[in-house]
Parts: sequence; structure tokens; C-alpha cells
Amino acid sequence: MNFALLNNQLTQVNDIRLTNRNRGFLYGDGFFETIKIFNKKLFNLENHFHRIIYSADLLDINFSFTILDLNKSISILIDKNNIKSGSVRVSIYRNSIGKYLPEENSSSILISSKNDIDDMFVEKSLIDIGYYRRNLKSPSPLSNLKSLNSLLYIMASKYAKENNFDDVILFNTNMNIIETTNSNLFILNHNKVITPPLKDGCVDGSMRKLLFSIIKNKYELIEESISENDLENSSEVILSNSTYGVRGVKKLNTKIYNGFSLYNYLINSLNRLI
Repeated sequence: MNFALLNNQLTQVNDIRLTNRNRGFLYGDGFFETIKIFNKKLFNLENHFHRIIYSADLLDINFSFTILDLNKSISILIDKNNIKSGSVRVSIYRNSIGKYLPEENSSSILISSKNDIDDMFVEKSLIDIGYYRRNLKSPSPLSNLKSLNSLLYIMASKYAKENNFDDVILFNTNMNIIETTNSNLFILNHNKVITPPLKDGCVDGSMRKLLFSIIKNKYELIEESISENDLENSSEVILSNSTYGVRGVKKLNTKIYNGFSLYNYLINSLNRLI
């Protein structure tokens, strides 16, 4: 049997019931966090927790957990589900009745888990990516959150599959490159690593934040807007998220990438932190 934690109560997944007034379902009124687990330990927990607190504050959702509370709750769940390595999803949504205007700001927290056999970040096959321009992302503080509303990423993921890409690059309304469907993006250009700034509308990834300190040990790190021309002229493109760590890009449309020094450095550095 597989269990989840709903407001700190262990519940069989098949027995969880969300009402038709659930604001996460009705309005996407909430956010989520995906945290990787290695050997029953939560990886990069501090950055994840900081983003949870920031997201709750920005959305004016009351969230009373401390980092120790969260760690304890997740540990209870993964022990119950006998998970050594894998991931958990922490979903937080506003409880209130009301329509767009909530009547109060208390929250519920649903934690689910997923098993994985890997006890480290694995070097996966390099990927082919393309561009997605059908829908653009507006830069704002809300754009930096992992919102329960993921329509842009859903439509972009469908486009990627229909066009035989592993992933696609998203643009903001200023036509700057910001991220992919599930990852932050870094490019290497003459020993400089460049990544889009938060003001351009990319998700404020917890893995992105962790990689900053790793990258600065070897490269110059720059946060600045990235154009298609910047991407096409780069020597390497790296994608990052909390689930797989980093992925290397083999092909962008017709451009082939042959250098993977940054990718190798990052994945080896991440595994040393486990």
C-alpha cells in the first residue's frame, strides 16, 4: 500500500478525497515543491524550504511548518512507504471558501512520495530540444513560483512530443529565453556561465540556486537576459531541476553541441554533496 500525508495524517493514497470546493483544484490557488531523496535524506532541503516560505509569503498563504517539522513529516512518510531513494512532492493550497477572493488564508499540505532505484544523480543520455513560441510567459514575481497552474508547461510539453523533441525552450513576452518545460537553463560561453535572471520570468529553482555556488568555484557566473543568438553561439547548454540534477543538450534544432565539460563538472559536484 502507498501512503501520503494530508495535513500530517498518514492516509492511503486511494483514500484521499479532495472536495469540490478545493481551491487548488478550482483556481490553482497554491504551489508545490519536489524534493529529491537519497539514502533517506532530503537533498538540498534548505533551498527548498526557503522557496516554500517565499511562495507562501508572496501568495499570503499561512504556513506554520518549520524546516524541522517538514523534515520530520517527510521522514515519517518515506519510512512508511519504505523509500530509500526517490522524491516527494509537497503541495500547499489555500483552504478558504469564496471564489477568486478567499475569505481566509489557512492552508493544507499534501505530501506524496515516489520510489527510485538510483542513490545518486545519474548521467542520462543527452537530449534534443527545440523552441516553443505559441504561448509566452509574462515576467512577474508570480512567474518565479512553482504554481499549481501549469498550463503553459503542459502545452509546451505536448508541442515537444508532437515535434519529436525531448524538451522545448520557453520565451517571455519580451522574447527572451527563460527556461524549458521543467528546467532552468544555463549556457557556457568562453568560460562564462550565463543564466536568465528572475526578473525575466524563469522559475526560481532550488537546484538553480544550489548550482550557483558550485559554478562560481570554477566559472564566472552571470545572470542576464538570453537571446536565441546567445544560445546558438554558446558552446554548451545545461538544464537543471531537482529531480535529475542536470542534463546536457546534444542538439538544439539543427545545432549540434560537442562539448560537455560544464555538464560533467556539475553532475560530479552534485554527487559529492550527497
